[in-house]
Amino acid sequence: MSANDSMLEIAVNALAAGHDLSGFEPVQDQDGDPNGYQARCKRCGASVWVGDNGLMYSLLDDICNGEG
Repeated sequence: MSANDSMLEIAVNALAAGHDLSGFEPVQDQDGDPNGYQARCKRCGASVWVGDNGLMYSLLDDICNGEG
């Protein structure tokens, strides 16, 4: 799965759970090298990260609590 496919899947699932994700932005590691993409929910503040290879790491709850 590509990063674009993963970001689309995350956006759809997040919306269904009540999250309001900001757009995915490129992030860098501590050395300033590209390190995937991150989005944050505008309602609860939780984030999700996607690597260039499509690997996902999400802190989004199953249902957005809107607190953040």
